Amino acid sequence: MLSSIPDRGRRATFAAVALTLAATPAVAAELPAGTRIDATTLERLQNDTFEGKAIAGMLPDKLAWQIREKGLVVTLKPSQAWKADPRYGEWTNRNRGGGVKLAANGKGIDNWQAGIPFPDIDAKDPEAATKVIWNLMLGQPIGCYWSQPSYLFLTVGGNSGIEREMLWRFSRVNMVGRYCDPNGKLTLGDGTALRKEMLVALEPFDMRGTGQLSVQYLNGDVSRSWAYVRSVRRVRTISGSSWMDPVGGGTDMVNDDVDTFNAHPSWYGGYKYLGKRWVLAPANVETVLWNRGGKSKAEVYPALDLSKPPYWYPQVGYEPREVHVVETTPPPEHPYGKKIIYVDAQMPMPRYTEIYDKRGEFWKWGTWMSRNELDAQKNPVVATYAGGIFDFKRNHATMFLSSDQPVYNDPAMGDDSLSIGTLESIGGGS
Repeated sequence: MLSSIPDRGRRATFAAVALTLAATPAVAAELPAGTRIDATTLERLQNDTFEGKAIAGMLPDKLAWQIREKGLVVTLKPSQAWKADPRYGEWTNRNRGGGVKLAANGKGIDNWQAGIPFPDIDAKDPEAATKVIWNLMLGQPIGCYWSQPSYLFLTVGGNSGIEREMLWRFSRVNMVGRYCDPNGKLTLGDGTALRKEMLVALEPFDMRGTGQLSVQYLNGDVSRSWAYVRSVRRVRTISGSSWMDPVGGGTDMVNDDVDTFNAHPSWYGGYKYLGKRWVLAPANVETVLWNRGGKSKAEVYPALDLSKPPYWYPQVGYEPREVHVVETTPPPEHPYGKKIIYVDAQMPMPRYTEIYDKRGEFWKWGTWMSRNELDAQKNPVVATYAGGIFDFKRNHATMFLSSDQPVYNDPAMGDDSLSIGTLESIGGGS
């Protein structure tokens, strides 16, 4: 039939068909679990879906940039809802209906006892962003006590590989929101303290015994902090502004980077709710990241590809997670100009943070990896398992990797378990 069309007409017909085909969008494919998204596949796969959601829509711009430019590989895994202690769920449900309120002075919340303070975030609520931050601060499903007898800070050069391995001991006692307290006490002390935390260096030798104890408060008072100074074998009081100071040992973190946000909400200049969205994130990580018995670096860090730069991205599964996104404005004296925080919507666990300098230029990215575990009483908890802060200006990263034996909600741990005396004993005996 085309033979009856003049040659010039045939060419025009073929051209029209070609243009039509080129303009027709490719049919999106549903990707299987195990699909790897890297620099070579990103453009081809970004319009496909996983669990019915478009890949491109689940990659924040700076995460996609890391895939495209920095060697990040995202391997898809099925999403898995977290399990939590039933008592945590009961208290969270009690908080529905608007009974919990932000305090009029901006420094606290009223009518909260335990669970997620604000379980139902309304995007139209002018206080939505602030409520997400309070959820992150008070509503994590860990319970009363959390200890890492050993965890690792690993500093990594983007061109050189592993630089330093620092072993620490970490402990936290929550003073409020204690839904799992064996004696039924929701609050320890007079109710003003939020939590106590202690951090002591175990290795290397030049840091061993150096430690810090801090007490954070619910009402916005400056934290009280003490440091064990190894050289004089004494405890010294340190500045309450240490929450903005760098974490020692050449890391890429400041103290405020813990859990993406480690300040009192009233210390920041403001918050903006950017919305609710889906992201791909390492929310249920079962991969072994740190094998202390390994004989080589590759055996000690089996999930890190140490054969090529930038050396710091663990090979773990990423699953679809719904998150709240909040833009935060630090105070003028803070080293950061802006942080964008991604908080899990099922339970307020940290997912990601984007960090910008004072000029508004992208500076760092933080990834938090979590897992469902059982506490000492065999109740489920959700806790941070590992993560990293990646400094792209410095081309450097700090990984934090947990041991395989964390302790949650030991009924023997109470108000006096973390004290100056404990700091001196552990620091001096290390």
